[in-house]
Amino acid sequence: MDTSPRSDAAVELPTGYVLRHPTPRDAPDVAEVVTACDVADFGEPDFTLEDLLDDWHRPRFDPTRDAWCVTGPTGRVVGYAFCWEAEPGRALEADAYVLPEYAGRGLGSTLCDLVERRAAGVAATAGAAVTLTLPCPAPNTSKRALLERRGFEHRSSTLRLRIDLRGSRPRRPQPPEGVTIRAFRPADDAEALRDILAEAFAGHHRFSPRRLDEWLHLRLLHPAFDPALWRMAEHRGEVVGAVLVYDVGRTGYLSSVAVREAWRRRGVGQALVGEAFAALEGRGQMRVVVTVEAAGASETVRLYEAAGMHVHERHDWYSKRIRPVPTRE
Repeated sequence: MDTSPRSDAAVELPTGYVLRHPTPRDAPDVAEVVTACDVADFGEPDFTLEDLLDDWHRPRFDPTRDAWCVTGPTGRVVGYAFCWEAEPGRALEADAYVLPEYAGRGLGSTLCDLVERRAAGVAATAGAAVTLTLPCPAPNTSKRALLERRGFEHRSSTLRLRIDLRGSRPRRPQPPEGVTIRAFRPADDAEALRDILAEAFAGHHRFSPRRLDEWLHLRLLHPAFDPALWRMAEHRGEVVGAVLVYDVGRTGYLSSVAVREAWRRRGVGQALVGEAFAALEGRGQMRVVVTVEAAGASETVRLYEAAGMHVHERHDWYSKRIRPVPTRE
């Protein structure tokens, strides 16, 4: 039996459904599909139009090649998938979404076919197998079963913690003696921030210097980037910690909290988190979330729990090796 992913032209859809690549005009409708899936899984959205546009501006990502949407008989966008070459010739990250009311029609499998086809094309160009990774919200048993049937294996998990500042008055710990917390200065702090993040993420299974540089570059280009929200911890002119903070829609995000190894367990992280909460609360933002790796995260989770946050979501990541089998056109 031929198990190679099918080409776009060979994809079979129910009568009245159309597959195509998204255009900029589709962005609001695509974001609506993603947020609807969030609501189905966790009861509330965790994605914005700004996040989608940020995704579409990643390096090596072209929506006319790396993204697909499915429209239903009425012309409504009911499904969306993407496949991004995160590490050239080595690793791809992808996801697929179908509006909950359109589940059970084979659209999820169709979108997964397209994602695997794209990964196979990258593998063929590289001349070696590549790793394809997709996330699965813990409550979504149907998606988990689909990925496992297709040969994906669980690789890692992430935890999403949150706090509602309206129902909690988190304390604002003072930093250690001699350490001050101030706003990020793009012209002065970019290199120091990059070094701190590299030190903090060095043991992360998805870490590489190139990916870090690209990730940080995208954080600076995110539509919600505001240097007045980011916080840096400084001691005698040396930056020893940082937190990346975003105010997006109804949610504030702590993208990362990083502290130099020599300054860990001394209260720098707690002070940065407290200052981040205060900055967001000053903007009128009441809900704040942060994502951490589940493996070996007990100390990090304790840091956020001490600040009043609690685990709200779990996302599992599934991977599959895709061999360089030429795809049929």
